[in-house]
Amino acid sequence: MTTTAPRLLQVRRSERITPRMVRVTLGGEELAGFGGEGPDRRIKMFFPVPGQDRPAVPRATSGGPLWPTGERRPAIRTYTVRRFDPGSGELDVDFVLHEGHGPAAAWARDARPGSWVGVSEPGGRFEPDPAAEFHVVIGDETALPAVATVLDALPPGVPALAFLEVADSGEEQDLPGAADVRWVHRGDREPGTPLTEAVRAATFPAGAGQAWLSGESACVRDLRKHLLDDRGLDRRRVYATGYWRAR
Repeated sequence: MTTTAPRLLQVRRSERITPRMVRVTLGGEELAGFGGEGPDRRIKMFFPVPGQDRPAVPRATSGGPLWPTGERRPAIRTYTVRRFDPGSGELDVDFVLHEGHGPAAAWARDARPGSWVGVSEPGGRFEPDPAAEFHVVIGDETALPAVATVLDALPPGVPALAFLEVADSGEEQDLPGAADVRWVHRGDREPGTPLTEAVRAATFPAGAGQAWLSGESACVRDLRKHLLDDRGLDRRRVYATGYWRAR
């Protein structure tokens, strides 16, 4: 079976969405046929290392990816497609600018039109359960790009709650859909603690619900347990992914 090689794309533009988040819009001929539509579509991104104009990416072969000899391998990180527009040939990816920027955030902070990056085929997809009587969406700032796509995909007329932890009010952003969005400001507290408290204290709608949650791994693990053990949600209707670790 032949794997698909990453697509080499170029930055078209970038903009600050909030003080700590930047949106990078990518394009290029290799974006043709990209399957990035739908909620929670994840990609691996290949970032050039110092001394490279564009990242080295593997060639697809029947034996698996074949890396070019003599070139340093790129930094590889997983991100969520924020928006894909096949009509305009544009792909948006949002980056949180953490303190002590890692290679991905540093690239996004400095990205200029024409900058190169590699992008894998998208994987994963969250499907809202049409039988769910309510939806709960939970995440922190690292999950906001995926949260936006999930909220946009929820069926109209079904109650939906969103609990979203960010550093402060400046990190709040407009989101699609009709969910009751409850912003939780972390301030100087441990990441995930305010979010956990807010979810535990909330009143959920009656009925059989579906939950999507992503963010700091320990927080996601604890809230998943809470949703299953204390709230009685069916484990098949709880979609949980840890994105990062606080320690």
